[in-house]
Amino acid sequence: MAPLVSNDTKPGVVSNIEVENLPGGAKISYALPNDPDVLYVAAEFSTKGEKKRVVKSSVFKNHVILDGFIRTDEQEVTLYVVNRSENRSEPATAFIKPLRAPITDVYESLDIEGDFGGVNVKFFNKAEQAYVFYTLVKDEDGGWREHDRLYTEGRGERVHGVRDLPPEPLDFAFFFTDKWQNSSDTLYQTFTPLYEEALSKDLWNHYPLDNDYFTPLYASRPVKSLWTGSTQDYFFLQAKPDLTFPLWLTIDLGQAAIFSRLRVNQVSHNNATNWLFTNGSPRTYEVWGSNNPSSDGSWDSWTKLGDFESIKPSGLPLGTLSNEDMAVARAGEDFSFPKPPMTEAYRYIRFNITSTWGNIPIIRISELTFWGQPVN
Repeated sequence: MAPLVSNDTKPGVVSNIEVENLPGGAKISYALPNDPDVLYVAAEFSTKGEKKRVVKSSVFKNHVILDGFIRTDEQEVTLYVVNRSENRSEPATAFIKPLRAPITDVYESLDIEGDFGGVNVKFFNKAEQAYVFYTLVKDEDGGWREHDRLYTEGRGERVHGVRDLPPEPLDFAFFFTDKWQNSSDTLYQTFTPLYEEALSKDLWNHYPLDNDYFTPLYASRPVKSLWTGSTQDYFFLQAKPDLTFPLWLTIDLGQAAIFSRLRVNQVSHNNATNWLFTNGSPRTYEVWGSNNPSSDGSWDSWTKLGDFESIKPSGLPLGTLSNEDMAVARAGEDFSFPKPPMTEAYRYIRFNITSTWGNIPIIRISELTFWGQPVN
């Protein structure tokens, strides 16, 4: 589309240029020429010595903010004033030295350890930027294949399990990319995942004890909905009158196992989002194990196996969801049992909910899954 105003007059250049270096970028301030025909300022630069990028800043601002740099050496930026006829001024030059890029910080925060079925990854996203975290595994021919990819923009600490790997020595490579196609350094490590398998849900049965104080709200949402293998089913309970947290239920797994991890799927049937990280979705919970539970439900016959907390990646307020929040809830939240690995096997488990996201004594769970080492 042609400009609404057309002339051949070049605008004046920016003056009084000042640079404030920022993590992975810079803020360049300037004085605009005194010309009512000025439309914007264009800053041209290259973040990786390759294709040029252009960032525009309107006439209503006296600065332009540049980002996406991974290098910290001095780099040149060219500034042009552009008028309503799309005429460019003569170039003005600014030199910036971006501070350390956030992708470097998130990479250096990586903490990885071998785990059941794979590795457990932790990192800290201080800048709350969007990254893709890649896990590569070396194949039999010595080449690298992508095994896992995680998109994240959640703030603070992120914990991620890389699973479905055999219990044998494996060479791994880990790195991040950002939205500007920058890549971090690559971390190479060797781990031997511990053996685990998903515990067969065909053997599970509800094992109600005398002090399991809850009432199923609907006959169509029984406890066994937790192990149908489909997230279209869900379990729905409420506390009996005058009772609140904790709320628990008891399950006979049909076999004893040393547990490695569990997965909790929030209710998201038919792609619903109104129960994700809100309402009766469990927020904090415990898992207890027993091989000879007392029929009266006494806790003396149970051993606590772990405390767990549901983490909303975005940290957004209740009722507000990011795409990452929805993806995590629908895929199910995985939790490893505490290290060192357990040594005793248990057949009966109690899933004990101590709070929900909506802080109400109503529980909605779509599916429970346990992994471990069955003991026959």
